[in-house]
Parts: sequence; C-alpha cells; structure tokens
Amino acid sequence: MGWLFPSGLKYPPDFHIPSPTGEELFRIGPIGYTNAHLTMALVIALLATIAVVATRDLRERPGGLQNLVELLVQGLSEFVESIGGKRALTYLPLFGTLFLFIVTSNWLSVVPFIGQIAFLHSPTADYHTNFAMAVLAFVAYQTEGFRHLKLGYVKRWFNLSGFKDGPFIGVIFVLVGFIELFSEIFRMLTLTLRLWGNVFGGEIMLVVMSGLLFLPGLALPFVGLEVFIGLVQGLVFALLVLMYFILAIESHDEEHEAGSTSDTDRVPSLEMHPRPVNAH
Repeated sequence: MGWLFPSGLKYPPDFHIPSPTGEELFRIGPIGYTNAHLTMALVIALLATIAVVATRDLRERPGGLQNLVELLVQGLSEFVESIGGKRALTYLPLFGTLFLFIVTSNWLSVVPFIGQIAFLHSPTADYHTNFAMAVLAFVAYQTEGFRHLKLGYVKRWFNLSGFKDGPFIGVIFVLVGFIELFSEIFRMLTLTLRLWGNVFGGEIMLVVMSGLLFLPGLALPFVGLEVFIGLVQGLVFALLVLMYFILAIESHDEEHEAGSTSDTDRVPSLEMHPRPVNAH
C-alpha cells in the first residue's frame, strides 16, 4: 500500500477547509481586492465572451453555439412568462443574468483547485458577493415599485385606511405594515445566507468526503449532488428576485377592488340563472 500513500497513511487526514470569504490579494488604499473578486471577473469575462461569440454572426438557421444560446434564452423567457405573464418579461435580462452568473459561480466550487489555491475562490462561496447581489436586488425592486405606484407604494408599509373601520382594525393594519416592512428588509439576509450556506457547505462536504474516502474519485457522486444543488440555488435566488419585482408593482388597492368583484357580490342575471321552461 506504500505506492498509494507515499507519505504514510493518516486517518482521518488533515483537511484544507476553504475560507468562508475571499482572501485578500492586494489593497489599494482602503479597498481590498480578494481572490473572490478575481474569480468573479473571470466568470463575467467567460459569460460575456460566450454572448459575443454566439451573437456576432447571427443566422436565420442557427447552429452550434448560437443555437444553444437561443434555446437557453427561449427557455428562460418561457419560464419567466409562466411565472408573471407578459409584463414579467421586462425583468428577463436581470433574471437571466443573475441565474447564469450564480449557477456558473456555484459550479466553480466543484472544479479542481478552485478554493484550494490562493488566487481562485468561488464568488458565491463568499457571503460578501451574495449580500451585494441581495442589496442590489432590494434597491432595484423597491425603485421599480416607486416608479410604478409613486407614493402609493408606501401604503404596503404605512396603511392608515383601516382606521375608518375603527381603531382596532386601524392598529391591525399598522402592525401588518410594520411586519411587511421588516420582512422585506430581512429578505436581503435570507437571500444571502441561503445561497452562501449551500455553496460553502458543499465545498466543505467535497473536501471532507474526498479525505474520508481515501481516493478523491470515490467522491464523484457528491460532485454530482453539488452540481444539482448549485443549479437549484441559482434558480431559487433568481426566481425569488423575480417574484419580488412582480409583487412590488402590484397595487394593494387593485387587489382589494379585484376581491370585491367576486361572484357573491354580483347581481344574478338571466344568463347565469335562466328561467325554467314549463313542461306541456
């Protein structure tokens, strides 16, 4: 067995657990540049290169890379439309960008040497990257809500209309508004921790299982599991951001008006309740 373990057999082995954040490569004044930033730049360059190469010579009969990219865009477009209708297609560029960037970054965690050498670190395994995307999404959909509903957008947080039905109902409306406000603020935290926890935890799992199973090749089933989890987490993050945009542009007044036009509020008509025909 000496040829398998030239340095001797040690069980359990010493594990190289990746850092939960990027490691600083250099610093310019107060700003530090980490290996997560470098890897993120590589991911952006890769996706941009694929987009340019696939679209620089567009043909009516696509083939090769253009065909693959068009199928991907069409699939994402149909998925977004199935979630929020035609109006949700406005947010397809943001949804697609988040999805592709996150999935590509997640899959880097299963690539050899990513997270094991000083210059490379999966961007989504650094919670700073995930928090930045969550804050950007929060600011973007809040801005979209104000753009569509103007000052009426704040009614979802500070709704005093319930006081016309009595002080108890008014207080309930105010409390519900505060709960809604805090829940939207906590969305940034939940988006960050969900993505970071799954990606960073997956990296630790691969390192530990590779060491405990003696031969790294025995950990291949866990690699497949991590690839699947990376895809699901990318979809979950992008889908939640899309849903936040759709909810932000919905007016609470429109929902109440829609609810008041239920079948129980309508006056029965002859078409709905035809007169019985007398038998002869």
